Amino acid sequence: MKHFFMLMLLSACFIACKNGEDKQADASATEEKKEGSGNRYSETFTTSFNNVLNAYYNLKDAFVKSDTVAVNAAGNQLKNLLDSLKLDEVQQKDTIAFSSISGRPGDAAAEITAMLSEKELEKKRESFEMISGAFYDLLRAVRPNGVTAYYQYCPMAFNDKGAYWLSNADSIRNPYFGKKMLTCGEVKETLKY
Repeated sequence: MKHFFMLMLLSACFIACKNGEDKQADASATEEKKEGSGNRYSETFTTSFNNVLNAYYNLKDAFVKSDTVAVNAAGNQLKNLLDSLKLDEVQQKDTIAFSSISGRPGDAAAEITAMLSEKELEKKRESFEMISGAFYDLLRAVRPNGVTAYYQYCPMAFNDKGAYWLSNADSIRNPYFGKKMLTCGEVKETLKY
């Protein structure tokens, strides 16, 4: 009987210790979720960056519609959001990525300003090509968690020189030709983070 009691006591101690380990593992998992489940950046930065990216997509969509008024409105919105984007967090977490893009938001903002001053839609599209290049660089360096973007290319844009843009859908909606050649182009790269 004495051995049975000792065996029961040891079993109870083992179960109690095991439950303590499980609770500690659960607490660690909860802490990881609080820290962003593997997100590279804070929720505030990610939201801010996603707002800028969505404003870029709105600008692209305005070009697809060949709507100059919508292009100007989307350009103003994008410039305002881009001007308020704080890349300090990128600098703190990844100095190499930051050094590769440190001037790109300023380049994009300057090109948006130039685009807004243009009267002709075709001239605005030339600026959009440069803006798209800056956004491609930003997206590849920042790699925001949960974002999928499609780097698309039209070989016929600008008298067959060709031009790239980013899209949030893999279907082609060409911002350089709009309705004239809406589906001219192809996905060159899928950026998934």
